[in-house]
Amino acid sequence: MPTELLEKKLNTAKIMIVDDEQDIVFIMGVILKKKGYEVITACDGLDCIKKVETEPPDLILLDNIMPNMNGLAVLSKLKASIKTKNIPVIMVTALADHDYVTGAQKGGAVDYVVKPFDYAVLLEKIGQVLKSKRK
Repeated sequence: MPTELLEKKLNTAKIMIVDDEQDIVFIMGVILKKKGYEVITACDGLDCIKKVETEPPDLILLDNIMPNMNGLAVLSKLKASIKTKNIPVIMVTALADHDYVTGAQKGGAVDYVVKPFDYAVLLEKIGQVLKSKRK
């Protein structure tokens, strides 16, 4: 498949942003939409669990520090469900502790980005995850 077609196909992916900080959700959403991705959002872990059942995304960008249910609990719930276990999750959080990063990876996160982050790096990681998912 020519690179242009592959890139266009990857960029039509649906990405869910899960974060309680609305300014981060807004900025990430604008950047992802400019790259051609479809964006859905959830304001916390419970909202994510509810929405993912009815509108499953191709990828989830998941914060950890949120009210009601933290990101690791959401990740655990997603990976325990037959409907959602194969949705890749990139943790996007301010927690940079080695034990936490390792725990997220063991819990099923495919990658980890520490806030504040470089959007070029995040977009590259998103592209890599979606490309490997499609193979």
